[in-house]
Amino acid sequence: MTDNSPQTSSFPVPPERALIHRRAVFSKGTVDLTNHLVKEETEDSPSSNRRRLNDESLRLIDNLTNRPVDPLFEDARLMPRVQRSQFSIWANRIVVFIICVVVGVGVTSIVQALHKDPRQKVREKLISQIQTTNHRTDTLSSQITQLRVDIDRLTGEVGAATDANKASESDILNGSVPVHGQGVKLTLTNPIVNKENKDKTDKINLITDADLQWFTSQLWSAGSEAIAINGKRIGTQTSIRLAGQTVLVGTDSVQSPYVIEAIGNRKELTEHFAQSEQKNYLKNLRSANITLQISSSKDITLKATGDPDVTYAKRSE
Repeated sequence: MTDNSPQTSSFPVPPERALIHRRAVFSKGTVDLTNHLVKEETEDSPSSNRRRLNDESLRLIDNLTNRPVDPLFEDARLMPRVQRSQFSIWANRIVVFIICVVVGVGVTSIVQALHKDPRQKVREKLISQIQTTNHRTDTLSSQITQLRVDIDRLTGEVGAATDANKASESDILNGSVPVHGQGVKLTLTNPIVNKENKDKTDKINLITDADLQWFTSQLWSAGSEAIAINGKRIGTQTSIRLAGQTVLVGTDSVQSPYVIEAIGNRKELTEHFAQSEQKNYLKNLRSANITLQISSSKDITLKATGDPDVTYAKRSE
C-alpha cells in the first residue's frame, strides 16, 4: 500500500525563513499570478534580522537541503521544449567533429613548424653543394692524372725518354701521380679517456698539427719519396695545420688514429726513429699516453694529390 500523503522536509523551514520566490517574466506561469510584486521587508523588521543572523553561517547548507533547484531554473522548465530532428542532431555532431579535426591538424602543424630548426634546410643545402663540389674535384683530378699518363706515354714514343723520366720523378715528389712501393706505416693514437681522467679532459695532451709536421719532416729527411696522412697525399702545396680543434691536411680534416704512410727504404726509415734524437721526442709522446706504432710494409699504394697552382713561376730558358 502506497502512501500518497506529502512528505515533510527533513529540515522544516519556519514561515519567517521561507524563500522569497521571484518568478521570471518569461515564465509561462506568470499569467496565473495575482500579484507580480513581492513586498520587500524593511531592514527594521525583526524577522528579517533574525533570519539574517541565523542564516549567515548555514545559508549554503540550508539552500542545498531545502531549495536544491534554482527558482529561475524552475521557471525555465515551464517553457515548452523545442523538439529537434535526428538529422539536425547528427548534422550538428558532424560539424563539431570536423571543426575539432581541422583545429587539431592546424595546431599540430604549427607546433611542428615551431619545433623545426629553420637552419636545417640551409645546412642540408650547403652540405649537398660541398659534396657535389668534392665529387667534381675528384673527377677532375682523375682526368688530370690520366692525361699526365697519356702525356708521358706519348713523350716516350717520340724519343724523349730522358726528359720523361725527369718529369716522372718531379711528379712523384710533387704528389701529382699515384705511386706504390715499399715503405713504413706510423700509427698515432690519442690517449683514451677513462673514468679516472674524464673530468680532466682539458689537461690531456692530444696529437696536434705540430706533431704531424714533425713526423713528416723526419720521414722526408730519412729519404721518403712520397708521404700520406690518413690517405691524404702530401704535395708541394699541402699544409698541415690546426683549425680550432680539428687537424687539417690541405683542406681535408683528419682525426685520430693518424696513419702516416711513407714510401722509401723501409729499413732506413725504421732505423731513423731509433736514433737518440728521435727517441727523446717519442719518449715524451709515450709519457703523454699517446700510442705510436711503427710497422714496415712491402707494398704501399698512395693516391695522387691535385696539381699545384703555378701563377708567378715560369720555366727558365
